[in-house]
Amino acid sequence: MSAQVRKTAVPAKNSRKSQATRARIMQSATEFITERGSTDYQMNEISERCDLSKGALYYYFIDKQDLMDAIYEQVIGDLVDSVEQAAANVTTPLEGIFYTVLTLVECIVRERPLVFAMVEELFLSGSDIESSSGSFSRVLDQLVGYLEDAREQGLLHSNLNSRLVGNALAGACIYTALASVSRSDDPQAPSVEDRVREYLLMVMSGAATEKGMDCIRGYKE
Repeated sequence: MSAQVRKTAVPAKNSRKSQATRARIMQSATEFITERGSTDYQMNEISERCDLSKGALYYYFIDKQDLMDAIYEQVIGDLVDSVEQAAANVTTPLEGIFYTVLTLVECIVRERPLVFAMVEELFLSGSDIESSSGSFSRVLDQLVGYLEDAREQGLLHSNLNSRLVGNALAGACIYTALASVSRSDDPQAPSVEDRVREYLLMVMSGAATEKGMDCIRGYKE
């Protein structure tokens, strides 16, 4: 069965005003996703919030999926840039694991569409999650690389499946981020950084050697 081919959007004029309008549309859709915790919005709601006619809206995005694709591309691109910047100052595998996970959680907290972008790329694209070559997979690959470095240094068990642990950490990131958002108004709630440390300690406790756990506990402090 041949894959369905979807039309591409008519390119907007390459002017500052057109770029600003496109960004405003994407921001409005992002606001709906954040407010509702889902992608359950209609294009007419976007046109009303942006004070645009439907014709003007469809000039920039041919349909809702086209709009969502643009948002996903933007938030995943921002995530990859943030993770790569965080990696610039990493000196040990444990630091790499911590800062990759922390950056991922912080990005999800800021950009709720990132959750849906991750699900879209990893689970709904039809590709094998183990061999996916999307942008978010670069983040997972970097995390797996740190895990493998830690294993080679004797910090993790030699028979560890680094990819499996990396996927578990990515899943924990989603829960940690959403939990942080839901408790953002609670002054007693732990910080995002403290919550990430606790999850790392929990997830890594079954993967680390005694030497590795000593390092993780020390790093936690």
